[in-house]
Amino acid sequence: MRPSFTFVSIACAIGCGFSVPAATEKPVAGKSASEKSSPAPDEKSEETVPREFLGFADVSEFRGVIDDPDRYVNVRKEKRSDAPVITKVMAGEPFQFKKKENEDWCEVKLKSGVSGWMDCSRIKLYFTKADLPPKSEKGVEIDEQAREQGVNYYEVTQAAARGDQKALKTFFNLDADGGAAEEHDGVTCVVIHLIGDDAYAKFLREQSRDFVSVEGADTWPFDSKAYFRRHFPKSAKYLFPDYDQLIRDFTDDIRRNPKDSEAYRRRGNAEYEKEDFDRAIADFNRAIELDPNSHVAYWNRAWVHAEKEEYDAAIKDMQKAIQLQPHERTYQFDMERIKGLRTTRSQQ
Repeated sequence: MRPSFTFVSIACAIGCGFSVPAATEKPVAGKSASEKSSPAPDEKSEETVPREFLGFADVSEFRGVIDDPDRYVNVRKEKRSDAPVITKVMAGEPFQFKKKENEDWCEVKLKSGVSGWMDCSRIKLYFTKADLPPKSEKGVEIDEQAREQGVNYYEVTQAAARGDQKALKTFFNLDADGGAAEEHDGVTCVVIHLIGDDAYAKFLREQSRDFVSVEGADTWPFDSKAYFRRHFPKSAKYLFPDYDQLIRDFTDDIRRNPKDSEAYRRRGNAEYEKEDFDRAIADFNRAIELDPNSHVAYWNRAWVHAEKEEYDAAIKDMQKAIQLQPHERTYQFDMERIKGLRTTRSQQ
């Protein structure tokens, strides 16, 4: 997988199919279902799954709420649009559903026990704060790995789920591997759904407008791009940008102000995503020439050099980024990643 400038992994495989103790929080007010956090259910269940198994669980049943401008969706007797309507599901009413790969209809089961079929595109995954990991004793892998990075995983996750922008940045920048990465990916999905589209888009917008990669993103059982464009439309503009249009926009910015370092850097990002590496490096060169203290431009250029297997140049750029921004943890992690790539390449 090609490294990305800002990596946000979105995996919704955990928590979706397990009943958890009900939360008491009320839904956040908003203009549409897609702008809200998942509403709280009105009943409790004793069924839970230990944290360390959540990321690996074979989940066939999920929890959802509807997300439709009409604020209701028909449940039909059969999986076709002209089938008889059994009942309606209203906005804010959680239910269980199953979805088979490549099918457009989901089998749903309502709290009342009524079962039927619903257009899958109308379903949004459903979470409450009870899906967030609880405080843990020493031994849970993600907590241990976060602690090694100076982060209290429970506290930062709780703050991130409230939409705290500083906590969100710390949360998304956590480095995890193995089982810890599996759990963190799942918790990421919960956090995104709890804060909702507005807060997530605000977070993405304020990350120096770098591009967020969803390579490998998993909103299982849904297609990530279609899911985010429907249920998180504001965030989707950052998650799935039109790079050709962005290049045109930044080119216009440069025409208006030929000394706009940030416009060159951002155009270089878009060119990187299109794998036009030579043009990307040329733009990063110009961005650095205009602003020699742009640590982000050095960081960006380092990854383009790494993609071209120019590891010495990549390490030199990463060292400069660290020199300019010594407390940026991401740069430290990425330096080790690039060194690892160089070692692997030398052993081949």
